[in-house]
Amino acid sequence: MNIHRIVILTCGMFSVVLSADFTMPGIGKTTISGSVELELAEIMYGRLTLNSLKSPVEHQWYSHFNGFLDFESKPTPTLTLKGGFEFRQYMNMSARMAKTYYNKNAYYMGEEVYHDFFLREAQGIFKLIDKEAFSFDLAMGYIPYKYNPEVRELGEFLFRTGTYPFYIVGEFDRPFARLTGFRGTFAAKTDFLETSTDFFILTEREIRPFWDVTIAGVTSINFAKFFEIGLGVDFAHLIPTNPSITTPDTLKSRYFSDSTVADDGFGNMITTYDTAYYTFQGTKLMARATIDPFGRIRNSGSVLSDVVGKNGGKLYGEIAVIGLKDYPANDYNPFGYDNFKEKMPWMAGITIPFWKILDICAIEFERYPNPYPNSAAWVIRNGLPVPYMENPNPDEGYDTGKAYVPRWFWSVYLNKEIVKNFSVVCQIGRDHMRWEMPIVYQTANYDYEDIMVKPKDWTWHIKTIFRF
Repeated sequence: MNIHRIVILTCGMFSVVLSADFTMPGIGKTTISGSVELELAEIMYGRLTLNSLKSPVEHQWYSHFNGFLDFESKPTPTLTLKGGFEFRQYMNMSARMAKTYYNKNAYYMGEEVYHDFFLREAQGIFKLIDKEAFSFDLAMGYIPYKYNPEVRELGEFLFRTGTYPFYIVGEFDRPFARLTGFRGTFAAKTDFLETSTDFFILTEREIRPFWDVTIAGVTSINFAKFFEIGLGVDFAHLIPTNPSITTPDTLKSRYFSDSTVADDGFGNMITTYDTAYYTFQGTKLMARATIDPFGRIRNSGSVLSDVVGKNGGKLYGEIAVIGLKDYPANDYNPFGYDNFKEKMPWMAGITIPFWKILDICAIEFERYPNPYPNSAAWVIRNGLPVPYMENPNPDEGYDTGKAYVPRWFWSVYLNKEIVKNFSVVCQIGRDHMRWEMPIVYQTANYDYEDIMVKPKDWTWHIKTIFRF
C-alpha cells in the first residue's frame, strides 16, 4: 500500500460531530448540529462503460469528505422545524479515457476532486393530535423517508425505483429516499398492537419527468413487538404536469397494443392495431415483514438482552411489484416487459446478535429480476420511458433478447460504538453503487449503470463517526 493510500486510510478513520442547544425568542428551543465525515472505500472488482465501450475496473480506491449542518427548532409546542445542508467532496470517482503508450483505449480513474453543496432536509411537522394512544402529524417540505427500519443497504423499493423503465438506486449507508410534498401520519398503539400509516402527496424533483404529482401510502402493524408487517402503494406520476413529457408521443416510445381481425367486405381478413405509448406512469406495490423473537426481552435488562442488543436476532424481508402493466417491444425498443416476475424484486436480511462486540451486524440479499441493465440513461438523457441497451455486446452477455444483468446483490453491514459517541461503520458487498460525477459532467458519456454487474464484483467501505 503506497503512502497516499495510508494517508487516506488514516484520515478516513475520523469524523467529528458538534451540537449545541439554545433558545431564541420567537423560535423556541433550537438544536444545531454539525458533522464532518471521511469515508474510505475500494472497488475490488467492477465495470465502467463510456462511449458504449466496457472496461473492467479493479482495486479502485476512493474517499468521500462530507460536511453536514442540521437544525431542529420548536417555535410552538405543536410545530417542529427541521432543516439540513450537506457539503460533499468526492475523489477518484470520475472516468476518463487514457491514451497510454501501452493501450490506446485504456481507461483510468481520474484523480480530480469535485464538490457539491445541496439541501438534505427542509420540513415542517405539525403535531395536530398528540394522545398516548393516538397521534396525527402533518409534514410538508423536503422529507427524508424510510419505511423499513431494519434495512441497512438493500430493499426500500417503493420510492427508490422507476416503474418503466424499471431501475433501482442505492447509496452506501443511506437506505432511504428524499421526498418532496406532504406527508400525513396516523399512529395508534395499545399494549399488544402498534400501527402507523403514512399518506403522501408528492411532486417529483429527483429525476425526469419533473413536477408530476404522485399519490402514495404506507402502513405498518406491529404485533406484540414480535411480528411486524407493512404494505405500500405508489401511484407514480399519477397527475402529470405535462402529459406529453410523462407519456411522450414519439416514434421511440410508440408500440402497438391490441390487434383486431376483421373482414374488409370482400372476403379478405385485415388485421389492425391500436397505437399506444410507453409512459412514466405506473403503480408500485410493496409488502414487508419482520420477525423479532427477542422483542419483549430486548430492553429487559437481563443477560439475554445484552446478548441480542438493540438490533440482534431479527429476520426481515420485502417484496415489490414495480409496475402492474406489461409492455411489448417495438422496433426502437426490442426489450419489452412481458413477464410479471421480471418486475418483482425482493430482499431478505438477518441481524446477527453479537453481544457487546457489535451493535449491528446485518446480512442482506436482494433478487433483482429486471432482465435489462439497471440504468435510467434514456430517462435522464432523452426523457424516454424505455430501458437502456446501447450496442449489445455478446461478449458481455448481452444479446438482442434478454440481457445479462446481475440478479443477486448482497451486503454485510457492521456498526460499532467503540467508546461513547465514537462509532465505526463498515460494509462489504455488491450493491447498486454508481460512479459519482458533478452534474456538469453527466452528459451522454456518463455511465448510469451499476458499477458491479458480474458475480465476482464487490466493494468495501469504512466510515467513522464521533458524536458529542
